[in-house]
Amino acid sequence: MLQPHDLLPHFEVADLGGERVRYSSTWQRKNLVLAMLPDSDPPSRNYADRLITRARGLNDDDTEWIVTRDPVEGLPCPGVVVADRWGEIAHVVHSSQVEDLPPPDELIEWVRYLQYRCPECEGEAK
Repeated sequence: MLQPHDLLPHFEVADLGGERVRYSSTWQRKNLVLAMLPDSDPPSRNYADRLITRARGLNDDDTEWIVTRDPVEGLPCPGVVVADRWGEIAHVVHSSQVEDLPPPDELIEWVRYLQYRCPECEGEAK
């Protein structure tokens, strides 16, 4: 399983609306929040609705939010990944139950961290 600081593999999935989404259209352009849900049971639908509703309210052109039921190699399901625009994974969470995945506000905090971190300062710390 991929961990923080690993690079996200390129993938293509269908979002919950059935639209095909290619990571290559986001890569190097936007940060990414990717939620992979196992099925369309009530907890998965509820979590997806909360994520989508919260993401729409942000007016954030700097982050792509994708919710899918399709698997992505090396990533957990159910799970959520937050990655920067270059594909470096900042945060990965997985659980045996959708109900235990992080709430949307916690994911927004990770997105804000990516938006305001200083890559040059991080390079000096390594």
